[in-house]
Amino acid sequence: MDGADRRIPDWEAVLAAIGPEFGDFLLAHRDPTRFATFAATPAVETLARRPRALPEEGTGLSEPLREVRRLVLDEGYANGAHPQYFGYFHPRPLPAAVLGDAIAALLNQSPAAWRMGPAATALECEALAWVADFVGYPPAAPGALPGVFTSGGSAANLAGLKLARDVVLGRATQETGVAGSAVRPTFYASTESHYSIARALDILGVGRAALRLVPAGPHGAVPAAAVRDQVLRDIAAGHTPACVIGLAGATATGAVDPLDALADLAAEHGMWFHVDGAAGAPFAALPETRAAFAGLARADSVTVDPHKWFFVPYGLGCLLTRDSAEAARSFRGGAHYWRIEDQIDMVFMGPEGARPWKSLGLWLALRQLGRQGYAELLLGNLAVARHLAELVRRRDGFELFAEPTVPICCFRLLPPGEGHGDAEVDAFNEDAQRTLVEGGEFYVTTCRPGERTYLRVAVSNFASRPGHVEALLDRLDDIRRR
Repeated sequence: MDGADRRIPDWEAVLAAIGPEFGDFLLAHRDPTRFATFAATPAVETLARRPRALPEEGTGLSEPLREVRRLVLDEGYANGAHPQYFGYFHPRPLPAAVLGDAIAALLNQSPAAWRMGPAATALECEALAWVADFVGYPPAAPGALPGVFTSGGSAANLAGLKLARDVVLGRATQETGVAGSAVRPTFYASTESHYSIARALDILGVGRAALRLVPAGPHGAVPAAAVRDQVLRDIAAGHTPACVIGLAGATATGAVDPLDALADLAAEHGMWFHVDGAAGAPFAALPETRAAFAGLARADSVTVDPHKWFFVPYGLGCLLTRDSAEAARSFRGGAHYWRIEDQIDMVFMGPEGARPWKSLGLWLALRQLGRQGYAELLLGNLAVARHLAELVRRRDGFELFAEPTVPICCFRLLPPGEGHGDAEVDAFNEDAQRTLVEGGEFYVTTCRPGERTYLRVAVSNFASRPGHVEALLDRLDDIRRR
């Protein structure tokens, strides 16, 4: 082996180097309770703000892997695998999904284009069809695609709103843009909508001012009548209503909007109907929760985030569309170096180019568990969240926001004694959250539906059990009394 070859580690050398460190990473997944729910030392922040100089000479793999193990597991770890991590959507990934990601990275196929991975493209198309079937979205026409995978829900929402812009305002918008257009489009969403909605309108050139945020009701869902009133006011003012966005699971509260009524409103005024189901769509077709999602199947486009309640690693979102031909028109492309052929090139179905094959892990997990296996995991999470809600209702000094529709439960602590104003109660809950997280045993976040501070518990770990939320309330009760 000459000098140049020695610089390229072979797999035997890689496997020898990663042995003990990889074992630690596996243990972190198998027994995540060995580590705090969250850690972020000053050293990690210093590293982020003041990166070290690039090494002139390499060190091999053993030393860097030991450093990764130390930095991540000991000093800067968001431990979503911990059954008492109830913070952001940070699910414990299924082993089959992790294996799929590893295989996909090794083979380095891309489902963006047939010539970049024929089998990867075929399996991705099948995974898309399975996702649509699982959430109860109508199947695509024979030979048509049901949608496209993206890097996450934000990219899927961007693609869905671009479809709305192009179809409702006309295809000429793709060529001339909206800057000189006499049409003033408006988009409608709840105040509980995800921040990616406003950002997408900014990116699309429509402008954030085109977004009408209609106040959510007392339990987190937007009243359809209030959306209708806003639409009628905009029509009277000379605007063109382009799209209504319904939430199939609000990020903060888990609330589901009245999707059927919003679909009626969209049809009445020729609007696109987009459903942001990133935080709840996997529950849409389960018999136990189906009624809350009535109307999702009528959407022109639906965002789903498999890297939430499909329990796969970060980096996999999805946009389902009723008419793949419209998506192909919105994301058409080509160049003199790209020969258009009859095979499937999914790069022309969404905003992203060459994508990693992130859907293989989902495909493996769906094959391994099937519909019933996934339903059991989802209903297990929902049972834990509803158990928590019942405990909150029965415990003095705690106030429930709403009964969970999906596995998100929001509640707040009431300070001991009487005569506390809203601002004092809000500050009390902020302090309680900080104290809880600093302890390292639990992780929850806060949110402000109705401009009041609540603790937010998202159960997105298939290993979480009723005893974990019972322990959470006991700890919060102790913090409250102290």
